[in-house]
Amino acid sequence: MDQSISRRASELLLQHERAIAVRTDRLFVRLMLSQWVAGIVLAVTVSPMAWAGTSSTPHAHVLTAVLLGGLITLVPVVTARRHPGTLLSRHSIAVGQALTSALLIHLSGGRIETHFHVFGSLAFLAFYRDWKVIVTASAVVALDHMARGIFWPQSVFGVFATSQWRWLEHAAWVLFEDIFLIHSCLHSWSEAQEIALRRATLEGTNEAIEAEVRTRTLELLASNTELQSQMSERAEAEMERDELTHQLMQAQKLEAVGQLAAGIAHEINTPTQFVGDNTRFLKESFHDLNPLLEKASRLAEAVCAGTATPLLGKEFQEGFDGADTAYLVTEVPRAIEQSLDGIERIRRIVLAMKEFSHPGVEGMTSIDINRAIASTITVATNEWKYVAEIQTDFDSTLPPVPCLPGEINQVILNVIVNAAHAIADALGDNKQSRGTIAICTRRDGDFAEIRISDTGTGIPVAVREKVFDPFFTTKEVGKGTGQGLSIAYAVVVKKHGGTLDFESAAGRGTTFVIRLPLAVKKAKDYAA
Repeated sequence: MDQSISRRASELLLQHERAIAVRTDRLFVRLMLSQWVAGIVLAVTVSPMAWAGTSSTPHAHVLTAVLLGGLITLVPVVTARRHPGTLLSRHSIAVGQALTSALLIHLSGGRIETHFHVFGSLAFLAFYRDWKVIVTASAVVALDHMARGIFWPQSVFGVFATSQWRWLEHAAWVLFEDIFLIHSCLHSWSEAQEIALRRATLEGTNEAIEAEVRTRTLELLASNTELQSQMSERAEAEMERDELTHQLMQAQKLEAVGQLAAGIAHEINTPTQFVGDNTRFLKESFHDLNPLLEKASRLAEAVCAGTATPLLGKEFQEGFDGADTAYLVTEVPRAIEQSLDGIERIRRIVLAMKEFSHPGVEGMTSIDINRAIASTITVATNEWKYVAEIQTDFDSTLPPVPCLPGEINQVILNVIVNAAHAIADALGDNKQSRGTIAICTRRDGDFAEIRISDTGTGIPVAVREKVFDPFFTTKEVGKGTGQGLSIAYAVVVKKHGGTLDFESAAGRGTTFVIRLPLAVKKAKDYAA
């Protein structure tokens, strides 16, 4: 057994013993005071005052009950009050209770019924659960019966003469009761020891559990602190990753814009050239018309002054014929119309480039997805116009779509460029043929659906599972980084809560299906 548990059990046992002793002391203080009063009443009623002539005096029994009873009672009562729960108080009460029984037997004239007070006193003393107290009380009873049985048998047995060994009979009955009472005390003490041991063991177990709980709590606190640190680091890492992803998307977008720059320049250069040619034609034509206008001015002045001559008319006619006015009347309006058309084409290209590169907002907003697709088609013209024709089928009833405009424009551009490259690969050296890129928009429940189809080579079955993986590409080195579709998937699925799938048949083409949620709240939740 653990020594600490043994010591704790002993402490608990002593505490239990003292608690019982103090409680029993208080019981006997009240009992003995009550017995003192009962003894006086017994002395007065059973042994009344004696009359002698003209005076009366209290019977000796009354004085005995008052004086001797008070001495027998007050000594243990005072001891118990001053030293409760001690060995001295227990044994003084045992002696006092035994003497009280002897006094009551004496006051009753040795009646046999009063002898039962002895057995009751022993039973009450057993409340201490201390067998030594019972032995003390029993010894006092035996000595009292022996002494009074020899010198004053009437006081104890109620007869004037009796056998000197009769006290042994009474002592035997007391001993008989003592056997059971002592056994009960020992058994009770043994149970108290077991209870104290169990309680000490339980306390030790509780302390061990509490210590373990404290240890585990500290470990959990440490783990929690470490977890919070890891979560903080992870949050920082995710922020860095998001920032890097954003930078990568911006870089990819700038790369795409850079690649398109030459095509955009070419698209702008063509209308710019014929606008310049028409402007030079108008300049030359105006230069040819200047002499004719001067002759017309002189002719008009002469006509107004009345001095017009046939010579002036002839000069004007010759200038008119020389200026080829019939040609100019036909071609000048056409040149002006062509110039205006070229300027409009330039305006559309510039506007499309502006909308594609600078959508005007940074956060989630609702846009006309059809117009955004049209702008992207214009920006990518140089990528597809030599290999494919664009067919559009836009749903005019489609409501505004909540999205990140710049990033959705980038997704559509990536898919269109990939479609153009796939068609170019399918055509090979056949420069006379063209493929088809079909773009349509529809509403599908709570989603806006964008389908972009091409008549290219299709996606091989073996690589379809890797299409959206970062850095995966089937293009030759230098023609692709493998980031376009990966970024497109991240934008559509992770940022907008939509879906990006594809349908493909080898040798017949591929259709990419982009679905964006129409619910602003849902889209914002994914974009956060």
